[in-house]
Amino acid sequence: MGLIKMFTGAISTNLADQVKEYFRCDGMTQDHLAVAATKVMRGQVVNNGSDAVITNGSVFDVAIGQAAVLVENGKVHDFIYADTNDLAGQYKYDSAVEPSLLGGGLKDIWPSIKNMASRFTAGGQSTNTMRLVYINCKPLLNNPIGFGNIPFRDGEMNLSLNAMAHGTYEFKISNPVAFYENVMMDPSKTLTRNGGDGAQLISSMKKEMKPKFTKALTKISAQKIPYDQLGAYPDELASAMNDELREEWLVKRGIEITNLSLELNVDDASKEKISKFQEAATAQNQGLLYAMDRMSINTAREAAANNAGGAAVGFMGMNMAGGGMGAPMQDPMAYQQQMYMQQQQQGGYYQQPQSPMQQMPQQMMGGVAQQTAQQPAQQATPAADSWTCTCGHTNTGKFCMECGAPKPAATNGWTCSCGAVNKGKFCMECGAKKPAAEPLYKCDKCGWEPTDPKNPPKFCPQCGDPFNEDDVQG
Repeated sequence: MGLIKMFTGAISTNLADQVKEYFRCDGMTQDHLAVAATKVMRGQVVNNGSDAVITNGSVFDVAIGQAAVLVENGKVHDFIYADTNDLAGQYKYDSAVEPSLLGGGLKDIWPSIKNMASRFTAGGQSTNTMRLVYINCKPLLNNPIGFGNIPFRDGEMNLSLNAMAHGTYEFKISNPVAFYENVMMDPSKTLTRNGGDGAQLISSMKKEMKPKFTKALTKISAQKIPYDQLGAYPDELASAMNDELREEWLVKRGIEITNLSLELNVDDASKEKISKFQEAATAQNQGLLYAMDRMSINTAREAAANNAGGAAVGFMGMNMAGGGMGAPMQDPMAYQQQMYMQQQQQGGYYQQPQSPMQQMPQQMMGGVAQQTAQQPAQQATPAADSWTCTCGHTNTGKFCMECGAPKPAATNGWTCSCGAVNKGKFCMECGAKKPAAEPLYKCDKCGWEPTDPKNPPKFCPQCGDPFNEDDVQG
């Protein structure tokens, strides 16, 4: 009850004219996850994939990047995964031979089928119905993804930051046995990324990725990689994501991520943290330079005192090197006394030298004080997307931080002249077309909808993507 590969050229162009069934895979595109086989008899398609029953002696094609799966009573009976040219071609189903299980270079598949032998019917011809299904095992590209408020610790500055990311990822079905038995489960079903059960699968995958992305990002940032360079490590992020998603995706569904292409950024609060850290680092560096300068002056004094021509000659050299300003460096008290005597001879009064802060113009001092006074007021300003719970607490997330109540739902959409509220291009009640002056917005990266879809913010609070004409829903 296995598969026998046909020799090249053994199946002629007259195969479709023979009485025996011939199966092929029709219509599989980049958006398809799986399709039922199409049966051809005497050159005519006799089914649309709904009755792909295969019998002893039937012949079928397998293209590279496809897996042909024989299903018996809801369980995988045999399969061929053509990941190389040697495995691609035409095969014949023979109920008199043992299952072939031609997995090629499939990894992690044998644990899924280690008990498959107990499913096979003993003694030759199977009395059960056998159907043929094709599964797309090529990488499925350009799946949009967006994350917001991802906490992680920056590896360079050791700061706790909140990341935002949006972009695309690609995945592939690397274990067709697990995918059929745990996801597809129906040999007559067609699964696509854009509709039905396939779209629900993609939606579930996005939801599961966010908490795992947090752990993956933490692993990568622990390698002392700065936050603004994390996007340059797509392979490492994909590997870390697969490690976190292995049980839910690879083992149960037979799916793994093959690439991540994300643009990473941080929220405003994190940017403020980074700015303060950089200011403190700059001030520390300036203090270090000042300390090094004082050390060089002390070293010069010691060298002048030990000068072979005498200390006076050495200090004269310091004056010349310092542009005539060596006196304060030699002896600040003597310098002040000298300045006092000069002022007395000129009939004036000596004033103690002012500190740099005292020398600062009064206008600048006033500006610094005003800026300092304004900071608390700016910090107290509530966020633009904040809302007040019934308990009186002000929040910015989807749930109240005080009592846990969900954010009140707002009426989304446009109001027709008949009074109905709609989201599409036409009214659901009277069929009137949506007014052109009221476009509705929805983030095309992560799917977030603003409370007022006619007046979105400049950037998506969930993934950071800017709102533009690409986000207009109708």
